[in-house]
Amino acid sequence: MTGGVAAGVGPAYDVLARGGAGGEGSEGADLLAHFLADAAIKGVIVIVALIVLVVGMVLIWKRVGRAEAPRRDDR
Repeated sequence: MTGGVAAGVGPAYDVLARGGAGGEGSEGADLLAHFLADAAIKGVIVIVALIVLVVGMVLIWKRVGRAEAPRRDDR
């Protein structure tokens, strides 16, 4: 590789270096789009998992009976 940069800096560097100026359609732009899509998918997975966790905790809390005030027998 020319430019004084040692080979093996990382796979992302090699792809970006081959992509030229990083314009539309280059491998660098494709790699960036892939990374952004991957981050978005992982974010959605985390948000859905948190929603499922909260719903499960609320259902368990209600099932155990802690959400209601203690009842008094008025006999």
